[in-house]
Amino acid sequence: MENHALQYFMHDGRTTFRIELSGSLTYQAAQQIREVWRIASSEIADRRLVVDLTFVTHVDDWGRGLIARWHREGVHFVDGSQAARPLAESILGAPLPGPVPGAPSDGTWLPFRKSFLSAIAVLPLLLYSLACPAGANAATLKSETVAAWDAYLRTANAGLQSRVRPGGSFLWTFENPGRAAKVRAGEIVVAPEPGQSPRKIPGGLIHHWMGALFLPGLKLQDVLAITSDYDRYRDFYRPSVVESKTIVRTGVDDRFSMLLMNQTFFLKTALDADYLTRNVRMDARRFYSTSMTTRLQEIEDYGQPDRRSLPEGEGGGYIWKLYSISRLEQRDRGVYVELEAIALSRDIPPALRFFVDPIVRRVSRNSLVLSLQQTEAALRANCVAADAVPARQLGAFPASLITATSSK
Repeated sequence: MENHALQYFMHDGRTTFRIELSGSLTYQAAQQIREVWRIASSEIADRRLVVDLTFVTHVDDWGRGLIARWHREGVHFVDGSQAARPLAESILGAPLPGPVPGAPSDGTWLPFRKSFLSAIAVLPLLLYSLACPAGANAATLKSETVAAWDAYLRTANAGLQSRVRPGGSFLWTFENPGRAAKVRAGEIVVAPEPGQSPRKIPGGLIHHWMGALFLPGLKLQDVLAITSDYDRYRDFYRPSVVESKTIVRTGVDDRFSMLLMNQTFFLKTALDADYLTRNVRMDARRFYSTSMTTRLQEIEDYGQPDRRSLPEGEGGGYIWKLYSISRLEQRDRGVYVELEAIALSRDIPPALRFFVDPIVRRVSRNSLVLSLQQTEAALRANCVAADAVPARQLGAFPASLITATSSK
């Protein structure tokens, strides 16, 4: 077999996440695929991890080390090539099974094929809501990008004002009977804002998602007691929120700070941000608020003695700005919670958009689902501790009931 630069396919199925390798697994490729794998792992959850070595033609010591590490971490290897099998088995010290039967039929498979010389360019967008690994090309926030972001927020806020005016459709949940039934039944429903997702603007991308859940047995004040407790965000939303602190609280305009980091992969880049939250109590049963970053800076080498805060608008561009809209309504013997999450990030190169967009959409969706899950968990724990609501009334939502839909 001839040695060629390493390429790969990533197959994203319901029960299996599989990477097929082809070519030479040498030092440079091993270093880059390790980072690709770390990012892909964020979406694997409890699915089976499979690496197909069928078309690997050469492996140097660095590649052997990577395969051995994966093997120790429980990755399942397959090899359907008699010529390549001895190479793989010599590394693992164990016989390999053949390819996974029927793997391409496991759900909707999304092939991502790209040479490793350019694959690293997709990384900054894979975890757009949090910091990604250092090493990606730097990006600078441009004035035209900020102008387009501001214009988009004006449109989003106009939509909010339409909802809160007398006779307006306050909750997104009830605009669709099927969605309302799912939320009322205890599902967390998440969907992108209609239109292009993410939305391309000059020099950047806007990610806009909607999410809703229902909290039976609770009152509006129970929810507000948690969502306004900024000092405890580091407890409610760990491990993503490393630090949180109230700066000023007036009841109308609140200011707080958060330090965000994805600690799952021992990354060294964090986001340090200040937020302004504006709260509006419409009546005894309805409330809404908006929250925006007033300062957001990347921190390089977080946790190290030489950590460094970059100027605003400089760095990887994984996140430049954040904005959210929350709506709460007490009805049906519980509280409906809705969250619109809007983020500004750097753009994806057009040549990579086909490969990256599906992952960006899934990460965006899952980030919002997780935020709603953690909010519900904090509320349940707080109310049980205070004996405010019997535990049986709080309606724990099994993971199997969580629905993420792309339809409106």
